[in-house]
Amino acid sequence: MHEHSQPSLPHMQGLADSAIDAAWALVPPDTDLETSRLLPIVVGAHPRAEITDRPLANRLVAAIRQWQRANVAHERDRLLPIVMTDVWYLNDRELLLQPSIAIGEPGANAACAYYGTRLPQAYVVDGQLQVFADLEFLEPSVAMWGIDANTTRTALDWFIARHLARFLECVHVV
Repeated sequence: MHEHSQPSLPHMQGLADSAIDAAWALVPPDTDLETSRLLPIVVGAHPRAEITDRPLANRLVAAIRQWQRANVAHERDRLLPIVMTDVWYLNDRELLLQPSIAIGEPGANAACAYYGTRLPQAYVVDGQLQVFADLEFLEPSVAMWGIDANTTRTALDWFIARHLARFLECVHVV
């Protein structure tokens, strides 16, 4: 079987494509993005959110995929975790119906502002961080943030360690 390779272009010399290849191995570029099969991980459309919150969102996606591999036998039964911005998410009515997790302070992530007024507080370290969720996940959305990148990371760590598996059980029929 002959493997298709990209031509060597002058502007590409010395650049490794392993990160792109790895990402496309997990989710090929031609993947059907049927909205009802998506699990939005929402970050703000703000430069600070790109630096602080997107890496946390990518870490969450990895944790979700790990859980799915262990607990959902058929790939067709798995929701596709996808990192997207609050602008895209909040302006698509169908996406708003999907289970979701929003990461980042409300000034940079409008989805967190939205859910912060609609979901109960699940975990609070006064003046440091907050996680909003119905922990029975009847409303399958979560929002979290801290006062800085490290406390937001702590909020995410708490959620992953204590509630991610239950959230995923509720949004996947396993």
